[in-house]
Amino acid sequence: MRKLVIALVMVFLLIASSATVMGADNKNKYPTITVIFSDGKVYDITGKMWATTIIPYVEGRIKDYKWEQNPDMAQYIFFDKALKGLNPYGLDFIKVVEESTYEQFQHNVFIPLSNALNKTANLDSDHDGYTNIVELNNGTLPGFADSHPGMNKKTYWEQYGGYIIIGVLMLSVFVLYFVFNRESESEKS
Repeated sequence: MRKLVIALVMVFLLIASSATVMGADNKNKYPTITVIFSDGKVYDITGKMWATTIIPYVEGRIKDYKWEQNPDMAQYIFFDKALKGLNPYGLDFIKVVEESTYEQFQHNVFIPLSNALNKTANLDSDHDGYTNIVELNNGTLPGFADSHPGMNKKTYWEQYGGYIIIGVLMLSVFVLYFVFNRESESEKS
């Protein structure tokens, strides 16, 4: 009975650690942001528009950042960590978008987006000593003071430690299985 409990605990630890390492899949549900353009017209930028138009556009414009190496980072370019509202960079970005008219935005959304990227590039939205464009080009978030060049470098353990733990746990389960199985066979003899 004791062997069964130990084996079950090992399996539980394996499952728990793999869920922690893999993380919950965030469905990129961005909030709807209401914009008031310079001509007074009001428009809601929906989560879908953020996901399919605005964030991919920004990703395409920031050439130095390797988005494919950290795809989850892009969801926080404009939004807070809870994905409920805009971070300081997102607020600055939207203020510049609002300088356009509704007609300009509807006619070609990429012109107001390009203007917003250009006008916010040399600002330091999060007041951490790095301009927004420097942060974006270095793969850090311009809306969070604790994210700036040099801060997001992961150590070997931070990058691969979870996978090492999973491997050790899996190996432990196999070893325990064979040890207990061998012991029960010798008891039968």
